[in-house]
Parts: sequence; structure tokens; C-alpha cells
Amino acid sequence: MSDAHNQDPDFEQLEGAGDDPSAIPTWYGGIVFTILFVVSAYLLVFLTGIEEEAVLEDRLRYKSRELEEVQGIQNSQLSSYTWTDRDNNRVSIPLEQGKNEVLRRYGKQGN
Repeated sequence: MSDAHNQDPDFEQLEGAGDDPSAIPTWYGGIVFTILFVVSAYLLVFLTGIEEEAVLEDRLRYKSRELEEVQGIQNSQLSSYTWTDRDNNRVSIPLEQGKNEVLRRYGKQGN
């Protein structure tokens, strides 16, 4: 009886004939896998962005500390006395005081 069923040409045209009985669970599994893949990819991109932002923020904070140190050194050089060359007894004086000393010594030569 099954041989007669397989040879009938109308049997091949029946709806659902030859379908895999596990097709529906396979479709559900594929959909779930796709959803999990998309969510995982989104989270990976999102979390990577957060990590990059944190690294950038740390770099900016570090550069700010470094910049503050350099500016502090520059301000102290401009506003206080420091040794430039101890062996030759050369001293750096504050900028404003240096300008006033040059004007006092040499006067205004442009006039």
C-alpha cells in the first residue's frame, strides 16, 4: 500500500507532503538564535562604546593633571626667583621685575 501511495502523482502535490516534521521547532530555534545574536551584537557594540568612553575620560583626566603640573612650573618660573646656572651665578627673576629692571637700566630708547 505504501508503494502505491508513493507512485501516485497527486501525492507529490499535496500541501505539506514532504515537509520535515521538525520544521516548526527548527524555525522557532532559528528565530530565537537570530534574536539572541542581534541582542548580543548590540550589547557588544554598546559596551565597547562605554569602555572607549571610560578610557578617553581617563586619558583626559591624566592629561589635565599633567597640564596643571606644567602650567604650575611655568607660573613659578615667571613669578619667582630660580637658579638658571649656579656655576656662573645666573638667576632667573620674575618677568615683570625683569622688564622693570631693563627699563630702569637702559631707559626708554625708542623716544
